[in-house]
Amino acid sequence: MLKKHLRKVISGAFLGLISAIVIWILAKYVADELLYSYEAKTYDWRVKKKIVDVPEQSIEDIVIVDIDGRSISKLGKFSQWQRSYYPKVIKFLNEGGAVTIGMDILFDRDIWHPEDDVEFVNTVAEAGNIYNALYFEMEDSLNWRYVMDDEPQGFEAGRFYYQFPLEQMERFRREDRFENEFIELLNASRGCGHVNFRADIDGVVRGIHLFTNFNNHLYPSLAFKMFLDLAGIDSLAINERQNMDIFREGAYLGEIPVDSKGNMMINYFGSFKTFRYISFYDVLKERLPMEYFQDKIVLIGTTVPGLYDLRSVPFMQAFPGVEIHANLLYTLLQQNFVHHLSNFQTFLIMIALGVILGVLLSYAGPVLSILLIFAVGFGHVIITSVLLMNNNLWVEMITPLLTIFLTFTAVYMYRYMTEEKKKRFIRTTFSRFVTKSVVDELLANPEKIKLGGEKKNCTVLFSDVAGFTTISEQLSPEELVHLLNAYLTEMTNIVFKYDGMLDKYEGDAIMAVFGAPVSHGNHAYNACATAIDMQIKLAKMRKFWRKQGKPELTARIGVNTGPMVVGNMGSETRFDYTVMGDAVNLGARLEPANKEYGSMIMIGQETCAMAGDKIITRALDLLRVKGKTEPVKVYELLGTTERGVSDDMMRILEFFQQGFNSYLKQDWDLAINYFEQALSIKTYDGPSKRYLQRCHVFKENPPGDGWDGVFVMTTK
Repeated sequence: MLKKHLRKVISGAFLGLISAIVIWILAKYVADELLYSYEAKTYDWRVKKKIVDVPEQSIEDIVIVDIDGRSISKLGKFSQWQRSYYPKVIKFLNEGGAVTIGMDILFDRDIWHPEDDVEFVNTVAEAGNIYNALYFEMEDSLNWRYVMDDEPQGFEAGRFYYQFPLEQMERFRREDRFENEFIELLNASRGCGHVNFRADIDGVVRGIHLFTNFNNHLYPSLAFKMFLDLAGIDSLAINERQNMDIFREGAYLGEIPVDSKGNMMINYFGSFKTFRYISFYDVLKERLPMEYFQDKIVLIGTTVPGLYDLRSVPFMQAFPGVEIHANLLYTLLQQNFVHHLSNFQTFLIMIALGVILGVLLSYAGPVLSILLIFAVGFGHVIITSVLLMNNNLWVEMITPLLTIFLTFTAVYMYRYMTEEKKKRFIRTTFSRFVTKSVVDELLANPEKIKLGGEKKNCTVLFSDVAGFTTISEQLSPEELVHLLNAYLTEMTNIVFKYDGMLDKYEGDAIMAVFGAPVSHGNHAYNACATAIDMQIKLAKMRKFWRKQGKPELTARIGVNTGPMVVGNMGSETRFDYTVMGDAVNLGARLEPANKEYGSMIMIGQETCAMAGDKIITRALDLLRVKGKTEPVKVYELLGTTERGVSDDMMRILEFFQQGFNSYLKQDWDLAINYFEQALSIKTYDGPSKRYLQRCHVFKENPPGDGWDGVFVMTTK
């Protein structure tokens, strides 16, 4: 009896743990953008609830001088405003005792009235408390907006930028272009800060990058720069929690929570016009007592839609950018930050919910179980809402809820199945994908199948017929089916020969896995031997088809080894034992990458290393495939050591390797010589032809000293 209860506890906890892991993988690696967008919507809903009762104009420490519709109506089209308006406003505000003034406006030179620009610049310099906006952009070579190597000439950059140790600089958002042109105005300012907003994937501004990295110089945001000077902050540092420590005269004042990219969440204190708004026209015409601005922080910006400074925020689709800066500045001044639980803390919550619920659901009846998961789910929604409203703590809502419901599903799937059903299930399911010996082993040891998914090192093989669409157009449906069945039958038999698992067919494409669900020896070598045998068998089949006057099929193959999530990725009614993960995605990319090199079998670095000296390969390239940021070393698989390759191929490999080494050294003439010698042995050697073409291109257009030899695949 005790053993039975222990089994229930362990199985329930295990299923809850697996559910948490699966949801975590989906949220962080597979469907990260999709799930984040849903999570962000729940955050927006909580923010709306938090600020619903905040009255307008309730914060007067920061005043927004608004270039509003009334100002446009009174003073005319904004682009035709007299430059002299701004010195008048600045003088009036400072005579009234404004502490500091931030200009959320991008000024160009007034080429028709340069004398007004001189007055504007002199006024800003004399005021000594004016902060102007910087704006950065990414390159746009199609419109001749190229990367800038330096700040504009004459700009006193050293006064305005900050720097961290080099290893910490890369975390901050990098920009290519410095777009400001009115440099004299910037130099006259007390400080400058960027006004670029970092919208999330759904276009909503929930945070801002405190620094922009241009030319390895860190320029703070406009509001952040104003805060640093107002608080007398003279030094910054990144602490062990990757947050930002602030200091004044060596004294530690606190920390600012930022993420791995240097972004800080903005604490929105209310909806539109929570801060005091005053029309620019009223200030210009001195229609209010200047004493009102005593000890006030002033931001000058616009709410007019036609001036393109409206942004989407959690509670509003068109919110003035100047009030976003006001919320950011107030967040910093009040040190009232929004904190986000770390990924690790969120993962622990998911595991705790999954494990505890898994155990409870293993004992509860169906009705009680349904009530339990809804109660826990509703409780989680309430708790996360209260934590944000009262403590400014963002605890994720979606992934824990998904963990709750997946745990419920997993536990009831497990409880429904008996041992005999499990055996029939294994036999009927896996007999289509693996050999009988593997099925027998699974029946004897069903624990080797981790329903719900496990991380395992495996090798995946992708095979696809070249030009299949063209071939299919030449045949009747009956002929096409007959040809395809003959091809798939032979290829599948080879997969089974080397104890591989047939994952799926997709038309003419084959996906096979080696090392799952049961590992037989060196699965990387087994996959390589399968690929070689496939090509040998296909060559024989082409001779047969040629005699019959049928189209001849040629297949490209990609093989990759690495950690994968292996297991049941389906549901209780539709079982799909498969693999997924970055290693699988890379294997899928390697198969079409053969086209770039004229090769037939391409394997990844981990496959080559694991198969070792049992295979014969040649290094093809350092390749960055679509969807990956880091380059991977890829190889062409030529044969197994047991079978060997021809003497001609061995000579080609020697010339190719020497040519490839010269190619990496940018010795184009020497590389061309070696590749031509390789092609003199075998004129249709694809990789040699491809590199010969590249050498001729690079000889005419050298890549430069910073070239790392990486080739970027722009197609899947």
